[in-house]
Amino acid sequence: FERVPHLVLAREAAALVYPLWLLRLSLATYRLIRVVRVGTVYSGTAVATRGITAGSGFATTDLRVMLMRIVDRASLMHPSITPTLFVDDISAEGTGTVEHVTANVVAFTVVICEALIDDGMELCDKKCMCTASSDKLGALIAAGLSKYRIKYTKYVKSLGVGLGAGVR
Repeated sequence: FERVPHLVLAREAAALVYPLWLLRLSLATYRLIRVVRVGTVYSGTAVATRGITAGSGFATTDLRVMLMRIVDRASLMHPSITPTLFVDDISAEGTGTVEHVTANVVAFTVVICEALIDDGMELCDKKCMCTASSDKLGALIAAGLSKYRIKYTKYVKSLGVGLGAGVR
């Protein structure tokens, strides 16, 4: 949420014919003047120029607007991959031979990663990971995504993705 560039969000909203007056309202709440307080010490005033407010009524919709065309583009290029979005998490799932899954999951994920980076966002080292049905497959996917520091982990906790009870 905190990394979304407002100009990129506006570009995506316009491309999707999303009501720009509604987006302006949503961003205006985040751009209110604020101060940071630590104990009894207060900062000067600041205005946010990127990010959206997690927990606001529009946050998940704004994020969907931000990611929709990116995920659609990756899905068109790699139709055998099933994407799942849960708020600010994206997963890519595939079935088939080890070679097929590796090639397509890696290529799909590269499209997503490059689009996010090109738009000035960052990938979280702690949250970007892959899991797989076998250690061999996981290692191959992680090797293909090493440029983005995506590592294989045998067990993950995740909400909203196609994992049984939140585990691999």
